[in-house]
Amino acid sequence: MKLRKSFKRVLFLLLAFCMAVSLLVACRQPETPPDQTKPDEKPPVQDDEDKKEDGEPQLPDIYDVEDSLPESENYGTTFTILYFLEQYLNDFWVDEGTGGVIDNAVFSAVSSTEERFGVDIVALHSGTGSEGEHVTYIKNQITAGKADFDVARTHDVHGANLSLEGVLYDLNKIEQFDFSKPWWPRKNMESLSFMGQMYLMSSSISYRGLLSTSSVFFNKSLMEDYGLDLPYEQVQSGEWYLEDMFTSIEDFHEEGDMGIEGKTEDDIYGIVIPSQLYCWPESFGIELVQKDPDTGELVLNGHDERMYDLVEKMYNVLWENDGGYVITRPSAQAMFGQNQAVYIPVHIGSAVQVFLDYDVDYGIVPYPKLDESQQEYYAGYTDRYFVIPFTCSDADYVGTILESMSAEGYRQVTPAYFEVALKNRYTKDAVSKEMVDLIRQSMILDFAYVYGGNKWWTDTMRDLLTGSQPNSDYASYYQKALPGAEDRVDKVTEAFEEMLEKQQGKN
Repeated sequence: MKLRKSFKRVLFLLLAFCMAVSLLVACRQPETPPDQTKPDEKPPVQDDEDKKEDGEPQLPDIYDVEDSLPESENYGTTFTILYFLEQYLNDFWVDEGTGGVIDNAVFSAVSSTEERFGVDIVALHSGTGSEGEHVTYIKNQITAGKADFDVARTHDVHGANLSLEGVLYDLNKIEQFDFSKPWWPRKNMESLSFMGQMYLMSSSISYRGLLSTSSVFFNKSLMEDYGLDLPYEQVQSGEWYLEDMFTSIEDFHEEGDMGIEGKTEDDIYGIVIPSQLYCWPESFGIELVQKDPDTGELVLNGHDERMYDLVEKMYNVLWENDGGYVITRPSAQAMFGQNQAVYIPVHIGSAVQVFLDYDVDYGIVPYPKLDESQQEYYAGYTDRYFVIPFTCSDADYVGTILESMSAEGYRQVTPAYFEVALKNRYTKDAVSKEMVDLIRQSMILDFAYVYGGNKWWTDTMRDLLTGSQPNSDYASYYQKALPGAEDRVDKVTEAFEEMLEKQQGKN
């Protein structure tokens, strides 16, 4: 087994304490530019109420949760995780500590499982940078009975399609997985399950889902300059609606220095929206496909009146008014960072990954509610799932390691990313910290997005609002997609029925 330095949880807290002390020392030194190649090294932003008396960041007791696994065991083996892109590696595995609080926590979490169970956890590249080819490799390895990995990391939609091929192990059959624990978010389980089966693993083994959670950033300086009210109080009262946000900025548009007429990337807008338009329906509580509670069948819900309303509101702000602008996500983030937008709906990880490179004073809030019928705020998100080959010969072993990694991820990595980095370093005021907590509590995965194969209207916003001829004719779009949506329901249902028989035969 390779040597990895052991960072126990108490040492992680000590690291956080040292960071806080170094911040106090830095306050007495001349300012120096942060090293932008290491986002974890940027000085934290902390309010007094977020520290203990000795300067140590206050970490909630919710992370101090024991698992149900054996205290220790010596398997003396190598546990291999297959992956396909470097950018989707270090949210669950790093080779060594880097000095950054997040990477160190990931390294520590993996090391804890290695030492506890006598395994060497390694990451194996599938040899391709293509998500489609990566999934094909997984399938070919499994069907040939020669999988060189214990578990694989997949793209969300490609992973769902792979699960329909009948080559993955039902996670509900693994006794070591204790779904009552907080590293298995209940809403994930409900969304990814169908017919009592679940093939895609989304747990605290990685912080990818957390960083990809939908949120809204707003520019506090622009709001102050133009007399706009911060949305905090409306959010807190439960009365912040999409119409409020759009109406306040529908005419907010200033030409940039280039002086070019019309809408350009050089201008300043009320809202700039990334053209991918991920997770919009679910972020307003719209379920495009529902699971009938009585029959368990999939029921199409693309005709939901709220979907028509959402499309119309989005079209109006982008194309009927001057205040909205749609562009690719990197460009949208750059514009917001350069103080060219009041609002931007983007994943919450932008605070840690993107906006630290810019001089922008922002606040963070959840997506607004669509209308008064919506009882709570929602934060749609995507994830990169872990899957277990159907040919797995020792489910107890694989389950033990994955449950341990998930538990250590929750105990060590989640507080490092969420509490220390996101909330205390890159959230700039006390109310935004409250908002970030609210967003985390509102996270929701969407079965329609994951299993729809782009047939269940999940791409509506992108298709209607960002094409060569933007329009709000959702009625025609819905009717045109309906036959394909119905076929997809049949395909998913039949696949799960066949997999149920196969899983029962295996047991």
